[in-house]
Amino acid sequence: MSGRTILVLGGGLGGLTAASHLRRLLAPEHRVVLIEKSQTFSLCMANLWLMTGERQDPREGERDLSKLGERGVELIHGTIEAIDPTARTVQTSAGMVQGDYLIVALGAAKNPQALPGFVEAALNLYERDGAQRIREALEGFSGGRIVVLVSRTPFSCPSAPYEAAFLVDSVLRKKGIRERTEIAIYTPEDQPMPVAGAHVGAALVEMLQEHGIEFHPEQIPMKIDPDRRRILFELEDASFDLLLGVPAHVAPAAVRESGLTDASGWIPVDATTLQTRHPGVFAIGDVTAVRLANGMFLPKAGVFADEEARVVAESIAAEIQGTDEARRYDGRGFCYIEVGDGKAAYGAGNFYGMPGPRISLDAPSDRYRREKEDMERTALALLD
Repeated sequence: MSGRTILVLGGGLGGLTAASHLRRLLAPEHRVVLIEKSQTFSLCMANLWLMTGERQDPREGERDLSKLGERGVELIHGTIEAIDPTARTVQTSAGMVQGDYLIVALGAAKNPQALPGFVEAALNLYERDGAQRIREALEGFSGGRIVVLVSRTPFSCPSAPYEAAFLVDSVLRKKGIRERTEIAIYTPEDQPMPVAGAHVGAALVEMLQEHGIEFHPEQIPMKIDPDRRRILFELEDASFDLLLGVPAHVAPAAVRESGLTDASGWIPVDATTLQTRHPGVFAIGDVTAVRLANGMFLPKAGVFADEEARVVAESIAAEIQGTDEARRYDGRGFCYIEVGDGKAAYGAGNFYGMPGPRISLDAPSDRYRREKEDMERTALALLD
């Protein structure tokens, strides 16, 4: 059998898992090539720990992607400039490469410029530097109004803005200034984490109320006035002294220009195989649009990218090896929701359920917070 080449586009959790799993499944004559512009790998959830000061050094949650070479995965360090899904070629800043299979795992690009005033006024929760700036701002904060703002939907890690609010509450209580501070969340969503269902949403709203955190749903921001420190919505506006922002998310430019996306702006894939409409081309994680039975889309979260990566890796390996061992993705997933004081709630269930997702939410505990930490350790171990 002549060797095949599998190109994995993107070195986030999904891409790293796919490449590592493929390398274990395939014989050495087959090439596994990962293309990534960054030199390091980390999980976005670590931004919350940088924000609170629980983690001081961001390098603690980073690993060097060059270690992939020791595991038989070729690494191309470069920016992906163009993707041709028909020819299965990828133009990078380091040159053109061609594969027999493509796995698009490029995630969601952040577009803070989409909301006028965001860049000037908001501290970006989804950037490492933004998380560190939030920590510095909280250290110098003496009271006022703190707003967590979701610019647009969809966005990666649907629990993140709610976790940020809970953790800010915890930080300010420890600092002794919580009674002098208002904390509010404004989001276009009609409830927290809407795909998880009304029961989960109501439980999270109740938890926010218990912590004295305002929840303002169905609020679409039109612009932010940095000078007046006001957010202008369609029908009203809101003031802030400190603004924590979730930027708008879009598919990366190379993906949008490849013809892979549909009207949703993301890549449609088969819900169980993750294959696109192009043979041999798969997409996983945040870059995809997987429509659920209730008409909503599968959330953009690392747990889905990780499991989808394993399914795709096994499917490609089975096809190359001529076996029938491929499996299908079943839509099961989970999420840890930090609430401060070393505790996290736990939501889990079947997102492919009928007539819609069937998700339960367990009360916060220190056990679930430890399990969230274990998730990061497991992911980083792919490069240890």
